[in-house]
Amino acid sequence: MRISEHWPTSRDLFGEEVSVRHPTRLNGVAAPLANSSKRSDSSARQHVGQRIESVLEKSKPMKGPKLHHYVPQFYLRRFTDASGQLCLWDRDRDRVFRTRPNGVAAENNFYWHEELAELGHDPLVMEKQFSQLEGEVAQITGQWLGWLRDMKPMEKVEVPDINRELVSLYIALQFLRTADAREILAAFAEQNVYRKPVAEAEKRLLHLSMLWEDSIRDELAERIRDATWLFGRNVTATPFITSDNPVAFRTGDNAMWLKVGMYNDGTYSVFPMAPDIVMYCHPKESQFEKLGRFDCCLSPVTFTEEMVESENSGQVFMASRFVISSRDSFDREREFAKSIGTDLYKPRGKSTE
Repeated sequence: MRISEHWPTSRDLFGEEVSVRHPTRLNGVAAPLANSSKRSDSSARQHVGQRIESVLEKSKPMKGPKLHHYVPQFYLRRFTDASGQLCLWDRDRDRVFRTRPNGVAAENNFYWHEELAELGHDPLVMEKQFSQLEGEVAQITGQWLGWLRDMKPMEKVEVPDINRELVSLYIALQFLRTADAREILAAFAEQNVYRKPVAEAEKRLLHLSMLWEDSIRDELAERIRDATWLFGRNVTATPFITSDNPVAFRTGDNAMWLKVGMYNDGTYSVFPMAPDIVMYCHPKESQFEKLGRFDCCLSPVTFTEEMVESENSGQVFMASRFVISSRDSFDREREFAKSIGTDLYKPRGKSTE
């Protein structure tokens, strides 16, 4: 069993400080902490889920980065090649090129909040809060990756409540914060509210309001937190890939990838953590109920290249525009893209996990 050693002195998404001490280690075993070491689910949620109002009271307009990443750079760097570059396939233009992570999955002033600026608050407060959360999750998941590459199948990573809360919030927000999510939200508003095209500034405000809406954010984070987490390790020559919209959802029968409907019975998330590690979050329902005892374990399944390509197809489907890899060959991804909207690749077997 691996016990997470990152007990963060943290700031939650909304900037409130969370004081969590590093566990004392006795003879190589983490000893129980006095006071706050073993946080209950409700206690952890209180620290991670603070509301925005208190932050707005403290916020003052400040300078910040103009280029805002909706997929974090720490995450993208895990998919770089030996030269530190990413290989990108522009699905819209069918063009492959290499670039560094700093300019990928990012737009100028993507999280700039004009209304906060007008009220005298910091218009970049959300961008800064994302940065704080990313710093914590980069350390937590970086440690997991090191362990998972060295673990035996069915060995378990013991995840403290606070770390599970942080990673669950991060994955939920990663799905909700992207350019693709903004366009889907705008399309819904155009069809059901405005009955006309929505201006870019209004799209941004709608998106930021949705990200700050507790019920939407917290419902998805809770579904992820309460799921059974399984990790898959890939030792084939074909790497896991990612995209500019990397949290994928798949139906329980593996028949379809979904951009909406992730709350349907049995639908689970697939999140590539690195070219060799993937994370699954299976809801404790339908055919996955019995998986609970394997929570946070490394799967015993030996991945084949065909299985890796099956998971990679989710990134092709989810991508807003760019599919991202550590290699420059996207032939299989091109082939799958042509099949989107058909049942050509509908699996006939069981789940690969």
